[in-house]
Amino acid sequence: MNYFLHINRKLIIFFVLFIISIFLILIFSRQININDSEIKISLKNLPKVDIVEPKFAINNERKKIYITAREGNFINKDEILLNKNVSFKSNNFSIETDKVIFNRSEQTALSKTKSVFKSKNTTISSDGFNIYDKGNKITFYGNSFIVLK
Repeated sequence: MNYFLHINRKLIIFFVLFIISIFLILIFSRQININDSEIKISLKNLPKVDIVEPKFAINNERKKIYITAREGNFINKDEILLNKNVSFKSNNFSIETDKVIFNRSEQTALSKTKSVFKSKNTTISSDGFNIYDKGNKITFYGNSFIVLK
């Protein structure tokens, strides 16, 4: 006599369904864990800045001043805080500093951090500067050290 015929069919079907459901739960839980870890990794890689390596220019009738930085954050609609290796370059001079508030609509820039201005025969180290009148005028703040060649 066959012993498999004596085993309850309902019990076998229930057992097979139970094994399949455990297998599916394991597969889906692994997939959810993988997706969660991918999201966490991508969130860690996102910078806490609005603009990465921003580039702007101050335009006037006579010259252009090109502005670059490593990071930028929007303060409001017109103002942007530029951070890390902020550089202002034109054909006549360059200024380097760490933090600048740049106003796009008025085309002005204000810094209250250590700054170095370099031109052909002049070097100015200051505690900050203000570029206004569309780049035609620059005022240096704080303790300033001027070297004329």
